[in-house]
This record gives sequence, structure tokens and C-alpha cells, in this order.
Amino acid sequence: MTLIDQKLVVSRRFTVLIKVQQVSKTQRFPDGIKARYVLLDYELGKPSLLIDNHAPLGFHLHPELPDNHSKRTAIESQDYKTALTFFWTEVERVLKNEKD
Repeated sequence: MTLIDQKLVVSRRFTVLIKVQQVSKTQRFPDGIKARYVLLDYELGKPSLLIDNHAPLGFHLHPELPDNHSKRTAIESQDYKTALTFFWTEVERVLKNEKD
């Protein structure tokens, strides 16, 4: 079941894609939630910010996009709402740096 499915244009360069689904509890998704928060960069045609969740890290940030998708950093979050709040903080940081 889909809990959130949004596409938001946040600037001329960036769009946010948010998808949260309730899934069967598995080893990959032990809490039964599959989440993906993406800041898509239209100039590069690639994500510049990504937070998702799956075992073994749970919620984590891909800090070196778009160059290195495999680098991951765990974030302090036990649920998709907290992870989403963290994501919006990171989006604000990216947008602020874009305007500077």
C-alpha cells in the first residue's frame, strides 16, 4: 500500500520525488516500510540527494551523488517521518548553496 507518492518542483533546477510504501516485512525491509526520497537535478539529469531504507543500514543517505551511488551513511531515524524531516533539511541546504 502506498502511504506517500509525491513529485514537487522546488526550483528551476530541482524536483523532489517522495515515495513511501507499506510492504511485507522481509529481511530487506524488517519494519515493513520501503521509502525513497530523491532530489533530482535536471541540469545533471541525475539524483543529487537520495535517502532510502533497507537492510542492513536502515535509513541512510547517499552523500556522494551523482558520482558514487554505493557510498552510504546511516542517519539517525527509526521511522520514515523522521527520515523525511532530515531529507527536507538536506534539500534546504542544497537549495541554499545553489543560490549562493
